[in-house]
Amino acid sequence: MLARCRNPKNKDYKWYGGRGISVCERWHSFENFYADVGDPHEGMTLDRWPDNDGDYGPDNWRWATSHQQANNRRSRSCGPTKQCWFFAFNLDTGEWFEENNQRAFARKHGLCQANISACLLKTQKIHKDWTFEFLPYQRDGVD
Repeated sequence: MLARCRNPKNKDYKWYGGRGISVCERWHSFENFYADVGDPHEGMTLDRWPDNDGDYGPDNWRWATSHQQANNRRSRSCGPTKQCWFFAFNLDTGEWFEENNQRAFARKHGLCQANISACLLKTQKIHKDWTFEFLPYQRDGVD
């Protein structure tokens, strides 16, 4: 945690310290850190939560499973247009959605994330009666 946030030579620094994530001063002491978080739970790792863009500290952490960690990731740019929001349309039911998390959408609808990506990148047209398109804008209205 400290290395990722404080050491520019760390391989993951760009995703943590390089984008402004820091560790609260209290946690620079292992004794204070341990007093706040205790022993790790089996199969779990430290996660910044509820604010994934926030700093590590007593009010922004939890022990999380790998599944929880994956769902707490920030949105990543995807596709040639660097847009994450996409439109999903079910040809069979007429349902449509605006989404930005391919993994969660695939899991919720019994789809394969790789096939959603293939549809978004235009290497596949349809996946299980679903079509997908990148939205021409970011959902918050900012281009």
